[in-house]
Amino acid sequence: MFIRCAGGSHSPSRQFPMIITLVPTEFREDIRTRIMDSRQHGRQTLPPDHKPEKHHQEIISDILKISLQPYQLKDQLENILAYLTSLEGFHFRRQSVIFLVEQGSELLTMKAVMGFSEEERMTCSKVRFGLCHCGQTAKKGTIQFFSKPPALLNSVIPLHHFGHYCVPIVRDGTTIGVMTIYVTARHLPSYTTTQLLEAIANILATVIENQRMDEQLIDLVNDLRISIINLREEKKFSESIIQSLNHGLLVTDLQGRVLKSNAVAESILRPFSTAINGQYIADIFGRETAAEMLESRKLPDARAEKELILAAPTGEQRIISYSTVPTEDARGGQVGLIISLSDISELKYVRKEMEKMNRLSTVAEIASAVAHEVRNPLAGIKIMAQSIEENAEGNEEQLECSRRIIRQVDRLNELLSEFFSYARPVIPNKRPIMLATILAETLPLINNKLMKRHIELVVDLGKGLPAIIVDPNQLQQVFLNLILNAIDAIREQGRIEISARVLLKNRSLHYRKLHPGLLDDRRYVGVTFSDNGAGMSEDIVDKIFEPFFTTRSTGTGLGLSIVYRTLKENDAAIIVDSREGHGTTFTMFFQTEE
Repeated sequence: MFIRCAGGSHSPSRQFPMIITLVPTEFREDIRTRIMDSRQHGRQTLPPDHKPEKHHQEIISDILKISLQPYQLKDQLENILAYLTSLEGFHFRRQSVIFLVEQGSELLTMKAVMGFSEEERMTCSKVRFGLCHCGQTAKKGTIQFFSKPPALLNSVIPLHHFGHYCVPIVRDGTTIGVMTIYVTARHLPSYTTTQLLEAIANILATVIENQRMDEQLIDLVNDLRISIINLREEKKFSESIIQSLNHGLLVTDLQGRVLKSNAVAESILRPFSTAINGQYIADIFGRETAAEMLESRKLPDARAEKELILAAPTGEQRIISYSTVPTEDARGGQVGLIISLSDISELKYVRKEMEKMNRLSTVAEIASAVAHEVRNPLAGIKIMAQSIEENAEGNEEQLECSRRIIRQVDRLNELLSEFFSYARPVIPNKRPIMLATILAETLPLINNKLMKRHIELVVDLGKGLPAIIVDPNQLQQVFLNLILNAIDAIREQGRIEISARVLLKNRSLHYRKLHPGLLDDRRYVGVTFSDNGAGMSEDIVDKIFEPFFTTRSTGTGLGLSIVYRTLKENDAAIIVDSREGHGTTFTMFFQTEE
């Protein structure tokens, strides 16, 4: 056993403490035998002028210098082993190894090695406490000299084994590693050698501990760097989410001062406040609304949506829907408010329009029933007028009256026919058909009118168009109606273009924004009817498909309403783009067979 005198911490600037060693009996006998053999052969352990204390201090100084070099732990340990095994006078072999204890276990792992074969490295790569010489030394915590080969290496160790030291590397009373150095036949174990190896082990303990602390510090720095990067990425991610929301967002403190806002909120509130961040919500929404928002965080229905009307100095008004959610810190304390904003002015308008259309639809149903009842009396009136006409020969006044009655009855019948087409459209007989076939049946019907008005008609159908799923007769009526409208808009000497293309994916997405009724999983053919006529204002375009709306002095205003209704019955859609003085374009979308 070995007893160490307490001497303070070791550092390159301090002398290492003197170590007093009590050598076990078997160790003393082995040393005595080797000393007697040395005297018989006239050999010396060290040169005649050797002074152990001075020589050992030089060795320790050199090892300290090596330990201060900026190397990785493995390289430092290997450099120290290379230096030790190259010392003259100690007769150390080049074969040496340093094991380190895996943290939280009783397992030695080979860290630095010299002079071991590949088979020896594999055999001794990991050693448990108590197993073999190194494991026994790690468990006991005392330096030992073994004259016999290690148990693990009995099968692979060279026959010329002359002993080896197993030196525990101890830090704060805990074994953190083991250094093993093999010796030659000329080596004599001695107190000074044991003292030197223990001092070196103390240095190694400091080196290993410093390296581990450096590694832990590096790990902490890396973890901190990663945490900072993650926080930055999370912040950017949160900001990108906030900015990508399709509704406005305001983040305020408890006093109602806006700390953060997204672009949508700034767009909604721009007519009412030039700056958002840093402003108080009382200055934006008014004191009463702001007080209600701040108080709402205490109410159970804080998330419920509420509405308010904002008026800008320019007179512009917007209907705003908002909801509030309290924000909390890590301890659960409320630190502010999140206000979600939506401009529902347009939605309110659309709802009103829908209500209007519903009313019109109801009126159409009622009027349809009335018209049905009117048709029979009209037929009787026409018959009697025709009878009067037949018996009014020679009476020009009666003849003219009867003819006027017949013309008005025919006009009413035509109006009723259009009205029935809108109110009660015929169920379409849809089937696959080529677009060119429908145009071939339609265009001859209006050729004469085009020639009389000197209007050029250009048809451009893309190659490889698939068949579309429609009722051919109904679609023919739609095309005829659109062409006649274009002729009326052009008046004379103009141009009408009809084109068709399969919608590509990017164009399909574009048109879906304009017409949400288009399905994502269907393929469409887009057909356009364009003219260079007078065009229409934006107000007229908004009402163009409403029943009974017309800008002409003649007509019922049901033509385009019937077009819209017919296309809807055929699972198709239509949009219009027009500018005054630049013409009008109708774009229709038809589902394909594929």
